[in-house]
Amino acid sequence: MTSKKWMLIAVLAFCALAISVKEIGDQINSFQIIFFRSLFGLVVLLPFVKQRLTKVDFASLKRHGVRNLFHLIGQYGWIVGIVYLPLAEVTAIEFSVPVWVLIIATIFLKEKLNSSKVLSVGLGFIGVLLVLKPGFKAISSESIIVLLSAVCYGIAHVSTKKIVQTNSPFDVVFIMCLIQSPIALCFSFKNWGSPTVLDSFWMAMVGLMAIVAHFSLAKAIQVKDISSVISMDYLRLPILIVVGILIYNEPFELFLLLGGSIIFFASYLNKILSQNLTE
Repeated sequence: MTSKKWMLIAVLAFCALAISVKEIGDQINSFQIIFFRSLFGLVVLLPFVKQRLTKVDFASLKRHGVRNLFHLIGQYGWIVGIVYLPLAEVTAIEFSVPVWVLIIATIFLKEKLNSSKVLSVGLGFIGVLLVLKPGFKAISSESIIVLLSAVCYGIAHVSTKKIVQTNSPFDVVFIMCLIQSPIALCFSFKNWGSPTVLDSFWMAMVGLMAIVAHFSLAKAIQVKDISSVISMDYLRLPILIVVGILIYNEPFELFLLLGGSIIFFASYLNKILSQNLTE
C-alpha cells in the first residue's frame, strides 16, 4: 500500500477517534475513557511483549514516567476540549503541538534555533491568536485547557525523542498503556459511569481507532519521508468542520479555518525548510 493511502487511513482514523470521544464524553468521564483506551492497547500489545519489549533500566523508566505524566495530562485536556468545544477548534489548536516541540526542544535539548524555526514559531502563534481571538471574545477555560494540553503533548514528544535513543517505539507505546491504565483507573473511581451497550461500542472504537491511527501514521512515514505525507494531516480540519456542522450543529467560523491553516502551514514549513538544510 502506498504512503498516501496509509496517511489517508490515519487521517480518517484520527477523525473517527475524535467523533467517538465526542459521542461518549457526556456520559463517561475523561479518565475512564483514557483507562479503557490504555486497557485496549494492553490487550492488543500483550501477545507481542516477549518478542518486542527490550530491557528497560531504571533511568529509562524515569524518562518514561515524565513522558507519561505530561502525555496523560495532554490526553485529559484534549478529551475535555472534544466534549465541550467545536471539533474544528480543538483540531486547530492541536496543530500547534509541533510549534511547542520546537520551543521545548530548544530550551531543554539545546537544539539550535535557526531562521526556519523562528518563522515557524512566529506563524504558529499568529494562528493560535486567530483561533482564540483574544480581545474579540472571552477565551473559554476549555480553550485554555486544550492549549495547555498541546504544550503537554509537546513535552511528551520531546521526551519521546530522548527515550527512543535507547528504547524501541513498541516500548514507548506498551509502557504508556501500562503506566496510564492504573493511574486513569484511580482517577475514574469517583465519577465512574456505567456504560451502556452503545457507550461500550464507542469506547471500543476509541481504543481501536487510536491504534489504527498511530499504526497507519507509522507505516506512512516508514514508506516515505514524513514531509512528503504529513501535509495530508491537514485534511482533518475540513473533515471535522463538516462533521461538526452536519452532526453536532456546530457553527462555521472562518477564523478557525484560517488560524488552523496558518498553524499547520507553520509546522509544515519548518519540516520542509529543516529537511532542505540537512540535504
